[in-house]
Order: sequence, then structure tokens, then C-alpha cells
Amino acid sequence: MREEQKRGLGERLQMERKKLRLSQGDVAAFVGVTRQAVSLWEKGVNCPSAIQLAELAALFCCCAHVLLFGEKHQASLLRMLMPDKVAISSAAVD
Repeated sequence: MREEQKRGLGERLQMERKKLRLSQGDVAAFVGVTRQAVSLWEKGVNCPSAIQLAELAALFCCCAHVLLFGEKHQASLLRMLMPDKVAISSAAVD
């Protein structure tokens, strides 16, 4: 994973954690790692494993794709894969 991707992942992990008002220790206990590991993820130094990422996504009630790439990337991917459905759902909101 490139450095900028690690930083982005770390920023999103921290944002989701703070939204739920959890400490790094709370997240660490849920995933089964140390608080220091969570700190290093949030700083973009290290990355969680695939299994840990799935556990984080479950904790934050989002998909791993959003944690890895952000919601903006997910929306553009959905538009590309299902343009008709996205257009219909957008029209329903308007």
C-alpha cells in the first residue's frame, strides 16, 4: 500500500472512531490488538490485516471499501457499475 493510501486509511479510521466517541483502547480491544497498533494505523505507519479491516468495518458499521478508499470513491464506483440504479435513486431523492 502506498504512503498516501496508508495516511488516508488512517485518517478515515480515526474519523470513524471519533464519530462513535471510542478511544484507541476501545477499538484495540474490539479488534484484539494493542492501543499502540491502532495509533500506528491512524498515523498511517502500519495497516490492519484484511481480517482486522473487516472487524473495523463491522465496528464502524461501514464496508471495508469505504475505510480503504473513502465514500467519494465508493460513489463513483457505484455510478460506474450501476448507472441506471444510481440515476433512479438520485431522482427519488430530488
